Amino acid sequence: MGYTVTFVSLFVAHILAAANDYELVFKIIAGLITIQTLFAGFILHLMGGDVRHARIPGASLGAGLGWAYSGMQFSWSIVFWVIVVIIIQYGTEKGLKYNKRTVNIDG
Repeated sequence: MGYTVTFVSLFVAHILAAANDYELVFKIIAGLITIQTLFAGFILHLMGGDVRHARIPGASLGAGLGWAYSGMQFSWSIVFWVIVVIIIQYGTEKGLKYNKRTVNIDG
């Protein structure tokens, strides 16, 4: 839930920044959205969620990211962004497979 709220808030803020010609604010927010999209699985893991829940949404967000970076036109670069998101997601899942969070033991 926290990931979604953050993403939607940043998305709305980037639209408002673009509409009001706040170029620097827009670029900062776009950078944050890019980071959040690329590392969706890892961010979910840090928030205590299941990294696997970012598989389909991450690829979809990657397509949206590609759409935005291609100037909102169909382009082969959209596929590039989706592939990058999938590779990072795959690496995150494999990297965390044997690196589970430790559990605090009282006693």
